Amino acid sequence: MTTVGVLARFDFKAGHDEDAARFFSEGRAIVEGQPKTTGWFAFRLGPTTYCAFASFTDAADRAALLAAGGPVLSRKFGHLFATPPTFDLVDIVEARIPLADA
Repeated sequence: MTTVGVLARFDFKAGHDEDAARFFSEGRAIVEGQPKTTGWFAFRLGPTTYCAFASFTDAADRAALLAAGGPVLSRKFGHLFATPPTFDLVDIVEARIPLADA
């Protein structure tokens, strides 16, 4: 059962759309190496604001992804951000995980 997640927010400097796409592509590869991640989504909120959300069955699995994922990758791409990324730990109240990619 999915019980916890992390919501990450990234504010890129203007003009870095291709770099943002590369950042999330590398992020997806990291997530694919973490088989206990129950769901992962990257999305755009505005012209330079992006987010990623990942869900997990427990806090240990979330910690494993955070140790290898977003915070680590954010340091590599740090020069692209207008403000430092944030990583909010969340508790899942209800969930419906997609069965397959559409």
